[in-house]
Amino acid sequence: VAIGTFDGLHLGHQALIRAAIADAVAYSRPAVVLTFDRHPAELVAPDRTQPYLNTDSQRIRMLQDLAPDHLVFVEFDDRFRRLSAEAFSRFVLKGVLGARSVFVGEGFRFGYDQTGDTKYLLDARARLAFDVEVLEPVLFEGERVSSTSIRGRLTLGDLQAAQDRLGYRYRLSGTIVTGERLGRTLGYPTANLAPTRRLVVPRDGIYAVWVHLDGERWMGACCIGFRPTVGGSARTIETYLLDFDGDLYGRDLELEFVQRLRDEVKFDSLEALVAQIGEDVDAVRQQLAGDA
Repeated sequence: VAIGTFDGLHLGHQALIRAAIADAVAYSRPAVVLTFDRHPAELVAPDRTQPYLNTDSQRIRMLQDLAPDHLVFVEFDDRFRRLSAEAFSRFVLKGVLGARSVFVGEGFRFGYDQTGDTKYLLDARARLAFDVEVLEPVLFEGERVSSTSIRGRLTLGDLQAAQDRLGYRYRLSGTIVTGERLGRTLGYPTANLAPTRRLVVPRDGIYAVWVHLDGERWMGACCIGFRPTVGGSARTIETYLLDFDGDLYGRDLELEFVQRLRDEVKFDSLEALVAQIGEDVDAVRQQLAGDA
């Protein structure tokens, strides 16, 4: 059993789950991933909750791609939160899941008020008759890979460094909502994305993205920011889909971030803005033309 919230499912999470699967294969046992629908902090300290790197559906899809035999997705509600460390170990891990080996990361905490930790699990091995493997952090360029560090890099605009540590391209998913329709008047109609949940939004700027929509993908020029040239007051995530013709309002789509092209800037005129958008679209087409 590999246990964790696994927000982001980064290189460290992937290593932990693969180690559990390899151990299961070696002993001819089923491999189980146990994860949760939210970070425990949402109930314990909601004012300190960080935005997520994945939606539930994204995380489930990526976990399934790692091919464990079973995926257990727990609703982390107040009742579950109140399980003691002993109850979680004895009744959930040993009783419900029949754990023979438990795989966790170095900083794993569990149980009511986080009274359980890796030492607790190691001490419980003999009486609960399961092995415990505590994996050391995965390092990238000498630095521990963590969801926190990845969030920080995305918000600073260091897209490549974040994605190197994720092991895949960052994605934002949501629903297209009605905006001010200014893009249409400029000749570049945009899809205004409302994220599905409170997700990390990369630093303001212009990005080359793949837009995934109903099983197809389209090249996209994505602008994140406040649209200073037209006096925007709210932060938006707007994307122009190259060569697309159709109505997107109310539809769900996913943005796959490929490259950060430039900062968002204020132009002296709408004409200058339109000219720059044209250059951005050309840059997106060039960036994505050879992309697999």
